[in-house]
Amino acid sequence: MKKKWLAVIMAGTMALSLTACSGGSTETTADAETTTAAETAGEETSGEEETDSSASEEENGSAEGQEFTGRMAEIMESGVLTVVTSPDYPPYEFVDLTKSGQDQYVGADMELAKYIADAMGVDLVINAMNFDSCMACIGEGRADLAICGMVPKEERMTSMDFSDVYYNDGEQVIVILEENADQYQTLADFQGQKVAAQNATLQSELVTEQIGADALESITSIQDGIMMLRSGRVAGLALASVAADNYLSNYDDLTTCAEKFEYTSLGVVAGVVKNEPNLLNEVNAIIEEVVESGIYFQWIDEANQLSNELQV
Repeated sequence: MKKKWLAVIMAGTMALSLTACSGGSTETTADAETTTAAETAGEETSGEEETDSSASEEENGSAEGQEFTGRMAEIMESGVLTVVTSPDYPPYEFVDLTKSGQDQYVGADMELAKYIADAMGVDLVINAMNFDSCMACIGEGRADLAICGMVPKEERMTSMDFSDVYYNDGEQVIVILEENADQYQTLADFQGQKVAAQNATLQSELVTEQIGADALESITSIQDGIMMLRSGRVAGLALASVAADNYLSNYDDLTTCAEKFEYTSLGVVAGVVKNEPNLLNEVNAIIEEVVESGIYFQWIDEANQLSNELQV
């Protein structure tokens, strides 16, 4: 992208130079020499102005002649895009313990984060934390994007903007022990029982609304929920079907309740620092490329395969 901007600036400089060199030819020799000297001085001044302008555009981050402002300009100037995520939600985001540093954060959402940073021409820094901390972090402007399998719940709009939808999260289910499949066939069967759901997520809301507030067992990580379910401390674990399928592949003793939550998919989006239109527009333009290419589905498939190999 930076190379593209530089090409635009160079093209503009050449056009201005050609215009400056197209003066008339009716002066006397002395006038012509004076004019030539003036033009030469003017071209040098123009060149200096254009150099200053180019430097200014380079500093602010300019795309096709339009300067970025606000957060997007800061990203281009620093050369770093900061993304927060909660890496306990395969296939969206999880940790590959065979790797270290930034490389350990993998999954379809992490591929999206890399794609966005590459398209912007900047480096990517991923900060891992709990899901509710991701929401707080982006709301306070301590990161540029939150990419963490998030759905665009209306109440979140007070603290962040949403990107366009890049994936359909499908159905919402309750994971249970296979040995209890006959006992828990409907949502009503969980009355008087505990169902785990991650803090501040759609799933916690669904448990509260469709089973009851007393049934909700709030957890900070999905792995905690899996451990609690398998040890009998909770009767179920609420998850999106794409995440549930991943865990069912890795744990033979798990299945899903026959009845699913009533839910119409809102899609999956990225959280963007609020009131930063340049950043939001740039992210949406990149997401449009991802959606049109269908590459996110490939990332999901690859992440499912990797998480199965790692048994996470």
